[in-house]
Amino acid sequence: MPVEEIKQKWDRLWEEGIIHFYPEENKSLALKDEYFSLLVEYAPERAKRFIGEKNEHLPLGEEIWKRKDMLFEFDNLVMLANNRPVKLYHSILCSKEHHIQNELSFIEIQEASELAERYGFRLFLNLLGTAATLNHFHTQVLLEPFHLEDLPCEINGNGGRIPKYPGGNILITGSLKERCSRLFDFIDRLTHSDYFYTVIKNGRRSETPLFTLLFWMDKILFIPRKKEVSYFMDSMVGGLELSGHFLIAAPLSPHNTFEGMNREKLIDIIKDVTFSQEDMYRL
Repeated sequence: MPVEEIKQKWDRLWEEGIIHFYPEENKSLALKDEYFSLLVEYAPERAKRFIGEKNEHLPLGEEIWKRKDMLFEFDNLVMLANNRPVKLYHSILCSKEHHIQNELSFIEIQEASELAERYGFRLFLNLLGTAATLNHFHTQVLLEPFHLEDLPCEINGNGGRIPKYPGGNILITGSLKERCSRLFDFIDRLTHSDYFYTVIKNGRRSETPLFTLLFWMDKILFIPRKKEVSYFMDSMVGGLELSGHFLIAAPLSPHNTFEGMNREKLIDIIKDVTFSQEDMYRL
C-alpha cells in the first residue's frame, strides 16, 4: 500500500535528519466555528526553507526518482518528502521530468486527481505568482482533510461551488476525465478573460490570470486569484491558507505569538486575495 510505504520512508528520513521537522517548537491557535473552523500555526523552521542557492534550470536535479528523499514513484509523478514540512507526512508530488510550475500538463493533473481519490491525499497547487517558490511542477501533499471540507457544497451535475466559502470558487467533480477536462476548460476561460487579473508579490500584474487548486477525493476546487499577498497579512497566501490552515514563520509579537490573529481577520485575508462569488459567473 503506497500510503504505508510513504509514511515509513518519511519517518526514516525524519530520524536521519534529512527532514527538518520540530513540532515541539510549533504553536497553534484553533478558531472553531460551525461555519468554517480555521487554524493558525507558528512553525519557525519554515522560515529557513529559502536559505541556500537554487538551480534555476533543474531545481530538483536530474532523475528525481533517484533522490534520497524520494518516497514513491508513480506513473508520471514522483513523491518527495518536504524537507521543512508544515506537519507530519507533508510531501510534494512532482513531475518526473522537469518543466516549469506554471505549465500544467493534463496527464499530470489527471494523475494528481486520481491519487487524491484513490489514496485520500489532500493536494494543493500553488503557481509562481500564488505562493509557489519551486519552479519544477509540483503539488503539495497532506494526509489530513482540509478544513474547508466541512462546508456544504452545491453541486449540479459535474460542478458547482461552495457557497459559504469566503472567496469565489468553482467546485468540479464527476469522473476523473470529466473533472479534469472541465478544469482545463475553466483555466482556458480564465486565461483569456479581460476581467480577471492577479497582482503578484512585486506589485505587478501577472502575464495571465492565476489561480489556486485544491484536490480531495473526487473534487477539484478552482479558485481564481486576485492577489498573491494580502493587505492583511504581509506574506504570500497559498493553497494551505485558502484551505483554512494559516501558517506564520515568525511570531507577531515577542510576548504574544498570535497577536491580532482572529477569525474575522483570517476570513478577510481569504476575501482579499480572491474574487467574489458573484465574479465566478463571468467564467
